[in-house]
Amino acid sequence: MDGCPYSIYEDGHDVKDYIIPPKGYEFIGFRFEPLPNNQVYDGKLVAQYEKSSIKERLTTNIWKILIPVIITAVIALIVLLVVSVFKDPKPKPAKPETKQPESEVVATTTDTLKEIADKGTPTVADSTTTPHQEENGVILDLTQQINEQGENQAIEEEKTTVEPDANDPNFQFKQQFWDLIHQGVIQMDPYHELYVNNKGKVEGEEYDYLRFTILKDYSSFKEWYGKLRKIPESERQSIKSVNELVRKLNEIP
Repeated sequence: MDGCPYSIYEDGHDVKDYIIPPKGYEFIGFRFEPLPNNQVYDGKLVAQYEKSSIKERLTTNIWKILIPVIITAVIALIVLLVVSVFKDPKPKPAKPETKQPESEVVATTTDTLKEIADKGTPTVADSTTTPHQEENGVILDLTQQINEQGENQAIEEEKTTVEPDANDPNFQFKQQFWDLIHQGVIQMDPYHELYVNNKGKVEGEEYDYLRFTILKDYSSFKEWYGKLRKIPESERQSIKSVNELVRKLNEIP
C-alpha cells in the first residue's frame, strides 16, 4: 500500500502491516532474496500468499448477502413507524363546559366587598413599619441565597473538573509520541513501533502526523529528522502541538 517504508529486517516484520493480499488470498510471510552485488540494499522481500480456506471465504461472502437484507428491513421498519406517526388520530369527545351558577358569583363578590369594608384602610404606623421590616427580611434572605448559590457553584465546578486518565490509550500514545519528539530521536524503528502498537486503538492529530508524514517513506523520514535535529533542544522541549512542530520544522532552511 502507499506509504510502505523500507524494511530493515530480513523477515520484514516491520512492514507486514502495509501488505494488502489479493481477493481470495491471505498473506503468509516474506521470502528474502539477497542482492550481494547491490551497494545500497542487502536484498529484496517478496510477499507470499496462499488461497483462503472455504470457511473464511463463506464467512466473508455471507455478509454481502446479510447487509442488503438488514438494510431493507431497517428501511421497512422506518416506513411503518412514519406511517403510524402521521396517521390521523381518533377525535376525542369534547367535554361539556360547566358554568358556575350566577348566585354563587354574586355571593362571592358580595363577601369580598364586605371583607374589604370590615378591614378598613391601614394606619400610618402600619404603612411605615411593616414594609421596612419585610424589606430587611427580603435583603437578608437574598444575601443568604446568593452565598449558598456561590458555594454550590464552586462545589459543582470542582466536581466537573476532569483529570486526564492515565490508562486512556490516546493519553498514553500522545505522551510516548512527544517523548520521542522532545528527545530528538532520529531512528525510524521507535516511530514505527509506536505506530504498530497503537494501530486501530487511537486517533488524533499526533497519530495522523506519525502515520502520513513521519512514516510516509524512508526518503521523507530522512528529510524530516534532518530538520528535527536542527531545532535547538530548548525549543524542541517546549513544543506541545503538531501545528507548532510543523511551524518549527518549516523555519529550518
